[in-house]
Amino acid sequence: MGVIAFAFALFGGSSFFMAGHIPQEILPSIATGQADVRVQFPPGTTLAENRQVMDAVDQLLLAQPEVEYAFSTSGGFLFGSSTSQNALRGSSTLTLAPGTDVEAFSDRMSAAFNQFNLVKTRMRVSPGDVRGLILNNSPVRGDVDVILQGNNAQALEAAGQQVLAALAAQTTLATYSPDADPPQQEVQIRPDWERAADLGLSAEGIGRTLQTVLSGSVATQLQRGDRLINVRVQTPEALVQNPAELAQLPLLNGSGQLVRLGDVTRIENGQAPGEIQRIGQRQVFIIEGDLNDGASLGDALAEVDQIWATLTLPPGVSHLPSFSAQSNADIQDGLGILGGLAAFLVFTVMAVQYNSLIDPLVIMLTVPLALAGGILGLFMTQTAIGATVIVGAVLLVGIVVNNAIILVELANQIHAQTDCDRLSAMRQAAPQRLRPILMTTITTVLGMFPLALGLGQGSEFLQPLGVVVFSGLSLATLLTLFIIPCFYTLLHAITDSQKMSQQMPKNVPSTRLN
Repeated sequence: MGVIAFAFALFGGSSFFMAGHIPQEILPSIATGQADVRVQFPPGTTLAENRQVMDAVDQLLLAQPEVEYAFSTSGGFLFGSSTSQNALRGSSTLTLAPGTDVEAFSDRMSAAFNQFNLVKTRMRVSPGDVRGLILNNSPVRGDVDVILQGNNAQALEAAGQQVLAALAAQTTLATYSPDADPPQQEVQIRPDWERAADLGLSAEGIGRTLQTVLSGSVATQLQRGDRLINVRVQTPEALVQNPAELAQLPLLNGSGQLVRLGDVTRIENGQAPGEIQRIGQRQVFIIEGDLNDGASLGDALAEVDQIWATLTLPPGVSHLPSFSAQSNADIQDGLGILGGLAAFLVFTVMAVQYNSLIDPLVIMLTVPLALAGGILGLFMTQTAIGATVIVGAVLLVGIVVNNAIILVELANQIHAQTDCDRLSAMRQAAPQRLRPILMTTITTVLGMFPLALGLGQGSEFLQPLGVVVFSGLSLATLLTLFIIPCFYTLLHAITDSQKMSQQMPKNVPSTRLN
């Protein structure tokens, strides 16, 4: 009894302490051998200036010995057959030489890009991710999302800049930036609909003329062999940027009279949002955060919560719960749910096979010992708890009970055949089952050892699984040889004593003869 109490006190208490010091994540980062470069230019940047900067970026990247190939785009993004046109964006996808430390390369290139000294231009180099692998339902591609919500666009923008400044000044575990493009300068044309109606102009007529000015119109088609080529009529680009010239643009009303655009509209320079983001039909301001090297998601989320406590948002602006935090909490909750479900199913199957609850309970004692070993391995290697750790824990529950099954089964057979007490049966069974237990355990542990080391490219994804199974099975096997015999004899001693007390005949009162 003392051995059992000491084991549970030692490993239970230490596991509770170590679990609070293990980092958390959703999925481990996977080394794909690629790196991504994202460039965001300030408002007003032309496509020619975008190309000039991206050409300089390409020259610097291709000069690095680690870079084998580079695919760059200017003026937007390209993904498969879909394109996104944006003169303020540029990107480059790099294929690196095998064996390259992608994290170190990304940090070095980020420092090199900072020497460009481009005003209000953000350049970010990050390790490439697996396309199509969605970690959570967050609207950002980064690790952390901070989202503000409000009805007033100006108040929301001001609050977003306030939070962004606080994050930039106080955080050390992640780098934060706005997810949307900044507001851009534009020429705004505001019609006077009453005057336009008096002059016989409709919204359709004004819109058709402005569309022709902005994007041109197809006037006719030319036959070239078996093809038809569109003939597009366009106005000079300088006209669109000049409000005075736009005001002289002629419009044809229903009576065939020409009316100048400036007579029915107010033309002025203004700012337009680079991107309008909404969640639940309400406008939001989204801040994207990328974890720094060595930082964990759980610590970064805790750091953000501490900053939230020091901020006061304007009236009408609130912050939404983090999608990353919600996904991380779901994974942590799933660890207990799936682990408990796996243990329950294993216990149910053994209870049906043994037609008893005592032996399955003895066997299931190895599960908390294995989980304590898994937590010890995660703590020593500082491996974050994530989805792959949950899979490893469920796998560990199914594997670790095998050693106890073969030990308890032989002890029951010896007890039934020789009618000896439980302690003697276990003393005979333990030496005979030592070799099979060691053989099965060593083969499984050694098979998981390369996976726990994380050897090879892309092995980071399953390394936490290997760490949990390797450490949990190793410690559980060692303790099984001592704890299971103690627990087996203790429980059966209690049940056997209860059976004997129930089978003893009751005292019959004697009669006195006079």
